[in-house]
Amino acid sequence: MNPSHIRFLKVLIILLGLHGCIISVQSQNVVDSITLSGTLQWRDTSIKKFPKEVKICSAYDPTFVTSTHVDSLGNYTTQLPKGTYLISPSLKYHFQRNWDQSFVRIDDQKSRLIVPLDRTSEVKTPVLLLDTLGFVNTIPDQGILTHFNNNSISLLDEFITQQLDYYQVPGASIALLKKGKVLYVKSYGVKNPITQEAITDSTLFEAGSITKLAFSYAVMRLVEKGVIDLDRPLYKDLVFDAVAHDERHKLITARYVLSHQTGFPNWAKKDENGQFDLLFTPGSKYGYSGEGFEYLKRVIEHITKKNIQTILEEELITPLGLNNFHFYTTNKVIDNATDSFYRGSPTKIRHIKEPMVAYSLVTNAKDFTTFAIALRNKKGLKSKTYDQWHKEQVVVEDGISWGLGLALREDKAGKFYGHSGVTRDFVSNFRYYPDLDIGFVFFTNNITGGWLTIDLLHQFLITGIEN
Repeated sequence: MNPSHIRFLKVLIILLGLHGCIISVQSQNVVDSITLSGTLQWRDTSIKKFPKEVKICSAYDPTFVTSTHVDSLGNYTTQLPKGTYLISPSLKYHFQRNWDQSFVRIDDQKSRLIVPLDRTSEVKTPVLLLDTLGFVNTIPDQGILTHFNNNSISLLDEFITQQLDYYQVPGASIALLKKGKVLYVKSYGVKNPITQEAITDSTLFEAGSITKLAFSYAVMRLVEKGVIDLDRPLYKDLVFDAVAHDERHKLITARYVLSHQTGFPNWAKKDENGQFDLLFTPGSKYGYSGEGFEYLKRVIEHITKKNIQTILEEELITPLGLNNFHFYTTNKVIDNATDSFYRGSPTKIRHIKEPMVAYSLVTNAKDFTTFAIALRNKKGLKSKTYDQWHKEQVVVEDGISWGLGLALREDKAGKFYGHSGVTRDFVSNFRYYPDLDIGFVFFTNNITGGWLTIDLLHQFLITGIEN
């Protein structure tokens, strides 16, 4: 075995050691194997579906572990040599990526079985009953950011640390804003649970759809310069061939793109002819779409005869001094980015070759505050342009509407603007309350942090507990 293979095996041993047992580098004796089958059940029968895998560790050999697939009915089958085994879910949590139910935190101390295997050729285990850990609600009656002090810092750090553990998020980055200044910046946890390298204030995260907010700023700069007309049909400058079969595509404008009224799906699935259909008549209602933003990007490149990175540098990065805003993967990004934690395993940040204005921004909470404060101060835009940017374009539902590339919302604390971002592995959120002159930015490196990032932290900082 060469040295690189040995290093690889050591990494695997560390990884699975994090979950309570260590991977075996030995082969199983198939001739003496015993067929083991079993079933999972939730103690709380309202929980939908089941974890995708169970982990099986030897009770006496700390170097042996395996895992096996769980089907949609909660059943699993595997073959093991004679011995005694500990069976438990592979992850400490369960959730569906379609977000049709809340996050479920598994009680890994109770959700396990000890199973002895003797010479019997087939063994059916008792039902593995899955218990859960309830959410510990430590949200105050009033948000702590309005009257933030030294005691607030310890409360915030305790809250975030507790919730990162509950939602199994390795690391996070936060910045608090008040009266146009950075009030507090803090990094939590690790880039990677194997290496245990700490998150720092310079660690980079995927921002996801917050990219749209940054891009919309650049667009409004071009509008102010007369390069772009918000209400000129985009097809007049560049036809989108995939929807040109539908005459309604001629209604699509930059205004409809930025306010999510194009009729495009979020991401188009093209048919055998390379086409897709509009979901509704452009301008008639709201429909969130990243596809529209990428179309507008191509139109702007066509009009200006410049690539989008040059435009972003000229209209966003340089005017606002956003040196840590990265829209494609550079060596600096690779060297400074946190890993994510996808389905229980660390994964590297996505490699993106060119800017994708709907989702590719990589930055962190500390550096994002430079942008947030520029928005607060209307830097780089005339006041009337800023007001146009923030003007309500379409109502989504009560208390939620869209301006030109940013969400406009209202809760019991007042009106705020911002954007959130969700990728395969990362969740981020930015919110600012102009009347209160407070806001926050938060990045996490596991998608399970979505409930904390978008909902709970907002309550803890701003509104207090919401009934």
